[in-house]
Amino acid sequence: MRPTIIYRPIGTIHSPFKEPHDTPIQSVCATDIEGTVEIFPEYSEGLADLEGFSHIILLYHFHLSKEFSLKVKPYLDEQLRGVFATRAPARPNAIGMSIVRLVKIEGGKLYIRDVDILEGTPLLDIKPYVPEFDSRNADKIGWLSGRIDELPETRDDGRFYYRTNIFDLLTDKYDAWYDSDEGRPLYESELRCLLPLVEDSPKPILEIGVGTGRFAMHLPDVIGIDPSLNALKIAEKRGVKTVHGCGENLPFEDKSFGCILIVVTLCFVKDPLAVLREAKRVLKSDGSIIIGLIPRDSSWG
Repeated sequence: MRPTIIYRPIGTIHSPFKEPHDTPIQSVCATDIEGTVEIFPEYSEGLADLEGFSHIILLYHFHLSKEFSLKVKPYLDEQLRGVFATRAPARPNAIGMSIVRLVKIEGGKLYIRDVDILEGTPLLDIKPYVPEFDSRNADKIGWLSGRIDELPETRDDGRFYYRTNIFDLLTDKYDAWYDSDEGRPLYESELRCLLPLVEDSPKPILEIGVGTGRFAMHLPDVIGIDPSLNALKIAEKRGVKTVHGCGENLPFEDKSFGCILIVVTLCFVKDPLAVLREAKRVLKSDGSIIIGLIPRDSSWG
């Protein structure tokens, strides 16, 4: 039997790129684009002596990539290539690597430049970049020969990421339902049920599947996570602090939330058990998980 290997994030990468489209496909093409890395407190001691290096290697998890295929069409080519002969993010193990400039370190926060990474990406490891170790004079670059000149102008087009999200396509219609004659009474009844449950729960609160923030907007000290960028834009306008990501791979440290809400979300996710496992991981020992479900055999189901 092949062993199972589990990695836990050591931090979260923050960048100006909220979605794959138009993101540089390599850090060498992201000159001076700034970002930060938030290292979780239990790992911050490991940053000692890192500031002596001008560049660092970030290893991270492609948390929004599609399921992998062993043959892919890479950004700089029109032919199918073996995935291991490409830098495509959709891989058997969705591990990414970027070499970035280290500007400074303040506490557990790294300030970096040359960022080609998406906002909210979970960080797996950091290594110092040492030219004598890491630079080689390569005499062959395979199918990329003759195509490197196209690299500076090439941008991510989203082909390796889940992007067609029903809540992105129908955001306004979805949100308007809450104010409709049909939706308003149901929405208000859900709030009457939810708010007393949350009132005495430990803080902070995480809502998985926050959508347009219809529930989170009524709650104190809440962070909402959702894969729909259009929905998150509306939630932010309602004063909700948001993170772009998926419940199956939460970009938060262990035991960081006192209460987790999963309100009519499990029925939409690909792997409900993975969401529940992640919720348990980031929940404090005295915390609570509140789940709202629509029964399959009900009229709404």
